[in-house]
Amino acid sequence: MTKKRPKWLPQTYMGFPVDETGDNGRSNDPNQGKRGIALIIAIMIISVMMLFTSDLILSSQVNISLASANRDNIKAEYMAKSGLNAAVLLLGSDLAYDLVSSELSKGTSSLTDGLGDIWSAMNGLPIGGDTLEMLGQFQESFDMNAVMDSKVIDQLKLFDGAFVLDISDESQKINLNLCGNGRCTETTNMLEALFACPAEKAFLDQKKLNGTELAFRIKDWIDSGATEIASDKSGYNDENEPYIKRDPKMMAKNAQMDSLDELRLIEGWDEEVHAVFAPYLTIFPFQIQSTDNKFKMNINTTSRALLQCLFPEAKGDCQEKSAIAFAKRNTDNTTLGAPGQKIEDILKDTLCYQGGPDNEKDAQNRANWFTQNSMVYRVETRGNVGNSEKKLVAIVERTMPDPKKNEKASYKILYLKVI
Repeated sequence: MTKKRPKWLPQTYMGFPVDETGDNGRSNDPNQGKRGIALIIAIMIISVMMLFTSDLILSSQVNISLASANRDNIKAEYMAKSGLNAAVLLLGSDLAYDLVSSELSKGTSSLTDGLGDIWSAMNGLPIGGDTLEMLGQFQESFDMNAVMDSKVIDQLKLFDGAFVLDISDESQKINLNLCGNGRCTETTNMLEALFACPAEKAFLDQKKLNGTELAFRIKDWIDSGATEIASDKSGYNDENEPYIKRDPKMMAKNAQMDSLDELRLIEGWDEEVHAVFAPYLTIFPFQIQSTDNKFKMNINTTSRALLQCLFPEAKGDCQEKSAIAFAKRNTDNTTLGAPGQKIEDILKDTLCYQGGPDNEKDAQNRANWFTQNSMVYRVETRGNVGNSEKKLVAIVERTMPDPKKNEKASYKILYLKVI
C-alpha cells in the first residue's frame, strides 16, 4: 500500500514546492503547479549563460589588450630601429657637409666636429610623421642616396608613434682599449689625472683606494703582454694575484674589453666607483688601428669637468678664461678652436697648457691626446607607440668608403642593444 502524504507537507515537483491548486487555488489544471519550477530552471540557465558570456567577454578583452600591447611593443622596437636609421643619416650628412665645406676628398685630419653640428640637430625632438620631411630634405640636399637607403623616410611614414634621438660623441671619453693598441702610456696618464682630481681623489680616499694603483690594474687587465708580472704601480707583484684568490678563480684577461661592465672585475672597482667614473670612459672603437688613424679625444666635445682634471694647471686667471670659453662653447654650440687650428694652440689659449711640437711624439704630451674631429658616436633612441616604449643603444663609427674595395657604406655598427 502506498503511504498517503500528510496534508501538512507541501506538494513538490522535482524537489521544489509547488502550489497544489495552481493559480491561487482557482484552477483544476493538473500541470499548473509545475510551471513554477520551469521558470526557476529557465532563470538558472540564463544566469549560467550570463556568467559564461561575462567570462568570455572578460577573456576576450584581456586577449585583445595583450595583443595590442604586443603589437605596440613590436612597433615601438621598430620605431627605435628607425631612429637609428635616422641617426645614421644625420651622421652621414654631417660628414658629407664637412667634406664639402673643407674642400677635401681624402682624409679627415682637418675636419671639425662640435656640439652644434648636424648630427645633434634632432636631439631630444620627438620625430613622427609631422617632422619626417625635414629628414627627407637632408637626404636629398646631400645626395645621400648613394650610401643610404633612400626609402628610409617613406618607411617611417607607415609607422604609428614617434621616436626620440640622442646622439653624443663617444670621442669625448677616455678609450681604455687603447691599452691593447700599444698606447697604454697615454691611457694610464689620462686615468691617473682623472683619479687625481680633488673631488674624485677624495672619493677614492674615502673608499681607501689609490688612483694610480687603480689605473695600472686596468692596464694589467687589458694589456696583451706575454709576461704576468704586474706593473710596478699596481700594488701587486703578479697581475693575476688579486683574482686567483676569488671563488671561482680568475686570471687577468690580457685582451681588450668587450664591455665597460668588465671594469667591475677589476680589484677595487665596485658599483659606486663605476657610477662615478664610467661616464668618462669608453671601450670604442676596440679594433686595432693603424699608426695614422689613432683614436683621439675631441677637444670640442669633451666635458669641461674631464678637461679640468686632465689639465690641472688651468687655475687662477686661466680658470676664468677657460670658464668663459667653455660657457660660450656649450651655450652657442661653437668649437673651442677654429677649423684647422693646432691643438697645442687651442690648449694654450683655453687651458694654459704649454706643451707643443717639441715633444709631439711623446705620450706625455697632452696635445697628442686630442683632435678636433670625431668618427665614433653613441646613438640612443626611444621608440614610443601607445603605452609601449623601447630603447635602443648603438655605437656607430663613420668611415670613408673606399671605391677600390667596392665599399659603399659610410658607417659601421660597433655595438647594438635593444632594451
